[in-house]
Amino acid sequence: MKSFHILAAAAVIAFSANAFAQADPAIPAIPGETSATPAVPSKGIKITKITGTVNIMKDGAILMTLKPGDAIPELTDNSVTFAIVDGTVDVEAGGKKISGATGSNFTVTATEGKVNVALGAGTPVAIKSESGHNIILTSNSEVKMVNTAEGKVEITMEKGNGVITNASGGDTQTVQAGQLISIPVAPIIIEQAPPAVAPIEEVPPVEPIDTIEPIEPIVPFVEPPPPSVIPSQEVIEAEEVSGSTP
Repeated sequence: MKSFHILAAAAVIAFSANAFAQADPAIPAIPGETSATPAVPSKGIKITKITGTVNIMKDGAILMTLKPGDAIPELTDNSVTFAIVDGTVDVEAGGKKISGATGSNFTVTATEGKVNVALGAGTPVAIKSESGHNIILTSNSEVKMVNTAEGKVEITMEKGNGVITNASGGDTQTVQAGQLISIPVAPIIIEQAPPAVAPIEEVPPVEPIDTIEPIEPIVPFVEPPPPSVIPSQEVIEAEEVSGSTP
């Protein structure tokens, strides 16, 4: 059983990458592939993309063979079998997207709120639910999917085995015949709290700078020179004073 889990998980990664990539509009179209969106059939089954040769069958008989470039027909039956000779085919039914690759031989049956996918011997088939959950059917398996009023999709393995993962490819579960698993119809949206914003620190007001009064320039004091004295005059004055003295 442990080895089956490992092989099943490997099948999810390998096959989902191949099958679901064909339905991704971001991936460039393969030259020569046919892609169209016909009017919604009354029975709820429609082919959305073909990249190879596919036989459309009913009760074991081939109704038509589609090849790249052919117009995609509107399917009015509520149960159709797809036998993929080569390439891939994408089918929608009841909100589920079913993808098969070369070697797949599977039957899709759709009624109001119910979708059955039965795979014969051959390449696994990938189913994507409305919530993005992936279901991989292994050879000789059949799964029944019922949308309930409670907003769930009840997945029951009618026979064989299947592997279920969430929209991110994790939470792998192996479902065996007789087991039932419920998944949500709508994608689960986890609300994230807005990032915390750090409080803005208050900046203290800048005090105004006092006005600096202009400083008067300092003029250096220069002592004036002494008055000039003529020496001859000093001698004359001294002689005059001496002559008058008795």
